[in-house]
Amino acid sequence: MNLPHELLDKIFGYLPSSHKWNQQSLRNCSLVAKSWTNPSRRHLFKTVKIRETTLQLWLATISPANDEFLQHVHSLSYFTSTIAWQDGQRPAHRIDVLQDYLPSFHQLQHLSLSFLNIPSNISRQVEMFSAFRHTLSRLSLRHCSVTISALVTLINCFSNLDRLDLSRLLHEVDGEPPSSLSRPLIQELYISEFREDCLGILNQLSELGLVFDELIAEWRSRAPLCTFSLIADSLGVNVKCIRLRVHGCGMYT
Repeated sequence: MNLPHELLDKIFGYLPSSHKWNQQSLRNCSLVAKSWTNPSRRHLFKTVKIRETTLQLWLATISPANDEFLQHVHSLSYFTSTIAWQDGQRPAHRIDVLQDYLPSFHQLQHLSLSFLNIPSNISRQVEMFSAFRHTLSRLSLRHCSVTISALVTLINCFSNLDRLDLSRLLHEVDGEPPSSLSRPLIQELYISEFREDCLGILNQLSELGLVFDELIAEWRSRAPLCTFSLIADSLGVNVKCIRLRVHGCGMYT
């Protein structure tokens, strides 16, 4: 059955790969005909989530040079155990474990890292992100241990970054001063369940001149208004619009 690739993309778009039943449907579609293989793979492998429980399976079955698979990934999430975080310890895992794979993600648009230790010397490893330096538009760091110099390095790395998500970061202090920002404007900063002891990160980003079109601060439970005020004060005039959301309180500003 020969159908234009544009039409196949439209059809497969109605089968989001996040649902397990749709994943099986996309696998079946990839076997219908040669012309259906690549369009179905584009949707099947569009979003990839690697957990601590599946990491070894990933490393054992997926080759770092498997462009046939990795070139279709638009969103990559890598998160490990929450145990260390709950015990108040620094996360032991680092993104380095995927450094052989990252150069093959040529179409990556969203990178989400959770419960990881972002090393302060990330500037010397920044080449591992070279394949998607110009395609990544959203960076999410959740429950990560990070220094301000490492965070600035990541912001500078991606030339088309327009959204930065920060959630419950563990702010590490190091003696290395952050480099200057090569791209001072980001469209959106999203903060969820932000720890008050991480306000130093926002203060330093503001001092470095980072500007946001919009700040969205969101809490899943009740949070004191003083927390919102501290966040707003930290960023000051470097934010054009501020939205505050608290689920369960009916609050949306």
